Amino acid sequence: MKLVGIEKIAEILDTPAKTIYEWTSTKKIPHYKINRLVKFDIDAVIAWLETCEVKPYNKGTGGKSLKGGKR
Repeated sequence: MKLVGIEKIAEILDTPAKTIYEWTSTKKIPHYKINRLVKFDIDAVIAWLETCEVKPYNKGTGGKSLKGGKR
């Protein structure tokens, strides 16, 4: 496990640090609180990110996604 801070995870996700702070306060992104420090396990964040993928809608398949994922 490799823990990084908000600035590093914001850089990895190409997202403003302010957004990362919002995600942590609403518990949308996996993180650890060590006293007052917020840290992220890079592997856990990447796994979480993969669950956020939105599958494209395809009328030709009766509304099912192209990859057969759940809607």
